[in-house]
Formats: sequence, C-alpha cells, structure tokens
Amino acid sequence: MTPTESIVRNGLSRRGFLHSALALSSVTAAAACGSQDGPVDTIPSTTAESATDTRLLAAGVDERLKEIEDRYAVRLGVVAQSPVTGRVHTHRADERFAICSPFKVYAAAAILRLEAEGTLRLDETLPIDPDDIVVNSPVTSEHQGRVLPLDRLCEAALTRSDNTAGNLMLQRIGGPEAVTAFARSVGDGTTRLDRWEPELNEAARGDQRDTTTAAGLSRGFGEVLLGSGLPAPQQRTLLGWMRATTTSGTRIRGGLPSGWTSADKTGGGNHGTVNDAGVVWSPDGQPLLLVILSDSTTGDPDASLEGGPVAETTAALVDALFAVP
Repeated sequence: MTPTESIVRNGLSRRGFLHSALALSSVTAAAACGSQDGPVDTIPSTTAESATDTRLLAAGVDERLKEIEDRYAVRLGVVAQSPVTGRVHTHRADERFAICSPFKVYAAAAILRLEAEGTLRLDETLPIDPDDIVVNSPVTSEHQGRVLPLDRLCEAALTRSDNTAGNLMLQRIGGPEAVTAFARSVGDGTTRLDRWEPELNEAARGDQRDTTTAAGLSRGFGEVLLGSGLPAPQQRTLLGWMRATTTSGTRIRGGLPSGWTSADKTGGGNHGTVNDAGVVWSPDGQPLLLVILSDSTTGDPDASLEGGPVAETTAALVDALFAVP
C-alpha cells in the first residue's frame, strides 16, 4: 500500500470523521445560503431583539471586510467559526485562491497519521541535497549535505515556512497528490495540490492548480486541529508546531487582542497572495477557527505581500463573533 492509499483508506474509515463533519457542516450551510460577498450564519437567537442585534452585527462585519478589500485593493476569502457557540461568518467562502504554504499543515498531518499507523517514524532521516534547496529555505539551507529527521523538517516547514522542508515532506508521503488525498479524507472537497515548491505559489489568474477555498480549508483544518482527523497525541504535536510559528506576526497574530493565542500557518505567493489559517484561543480558552485568504485585485503578478488585510480581518471577526452573548 502506498502512503497516499493509506492516507485515503485511514481517513475515510474513521467513524469520528462523520461526527466532526456534521459539527462543521454549518460552514457549508452558511456559504450556500448567503450571497457571494457575505454569507452569514449564527445559532438561532431566543428573542427577536437578539436576532436583530446579531444580523446588524453581521452586516457591520461585511461592511468592514468590503472596506478592507477596497482600501487595500484585495479580495478576501473568509471563514470564522466558533465551535463553542456555533456562530459562523463567511465572505467569498467558495471562491478559489492559491493555497501556498498552508498546504504544509496537511502534509505534516499526513506524516503524523502515517506515524500513528506505524508506517513511518518521526526520527527517520532524509538527506538535504544541495541541488534540492529552493528559495525561502532558512533551516534546510544551513544543513546542506547532511540529514535531518522528519520531525525537524515538519517543524521547519510549519514554524519557518521552509520550502525545501515542504518538498521533502511531499516526497515522503507520495507527492502533491497525497496532499489532495489527505484533504479529501478530512472532508475538504476543494483543496488541491498539483506542484512542488516554489512553483505552487505562482497563483496565475484562472489557474485551478494548487488552489483552495476558505470553506474547504475550514472543514479540513477544523477536522485536523479540533476534530478527530488525527489521534490525540499527533494532534497535539501538530498544534505545537503551529503555535511556534514565527511568520504570523503581521497576519492573524497581528489582529488578535491582548491575551489571545494562536496555532496557524501563513502563506504567500504571486499576485499579492497572503493567507493565514488555523485556530485562535481567547484568554479563557474558547477556540475560534479562522481561515483568511487574500490576493491582489490589481492584476499585477508582482503585487507586494501585504499582511494588513489579514490582520484587520482577524480583528473584525474576533470582535464580531465574541460580541454577542
């Protein structure tokens, strides 16, 4: 059995997947029921007054997101969901964006699932061939000609977004198609990975390769990070790597209130593509699943990577989903 076949068989046979998929299905319902620009869904309120307040608040968030889009000349794809309250806010949730480095979460999760099955060990080493080094590889470039264990490669990919580490992870699990297979196994029906680093960051307009949607990524990340997509020990390991990321300071983490924490993965590519996705926690420990995808609407493939829209969107979503008692 190949690693890809193992990923699919294991993921689709997990009884826990059905439970978690139902828990996260409100994201799909919200995206299907609303407009393209701002579908909104919340748990039904018990009074007409609170329902009105919730609708007004959601409309206010949509206005803030559209203002951010206009001011920065970007397009935003958003899902924010509170597993505790069930509140959801989405914006362009079914539009496709280049996935860029958030694919590394699925690659690491696939490795951790194979570890749980006993198919591989995290202390297994891979050679760092100088010919394999690609752009943005701060960890692996310092170990050329040596070897690194899989867990160190996963850590480098998730904390420093090391691209060579990402390619070595892909190599170990069976290539980009293994990421697509893993995404399907955790309920993400839209994410696809077709190429390797750094070509997967090309983000050419209209190209379906190496793309995702906020709705699809939220289902998959929700299952892997908060659901039963991984056994508990492996899930803790994945969250630990994502909590230690050093690349989110001007993105999701730049928009969080004081005292909040995050386990997230950033990404960036051509056409000003700037993404960040994961879970944030309030000071009292309430989780909020966040997927924020963005790209430039200027048509310039060399548009700058601007984290401001992601940070401001994070602030708007946290304010909204935690404002209604």
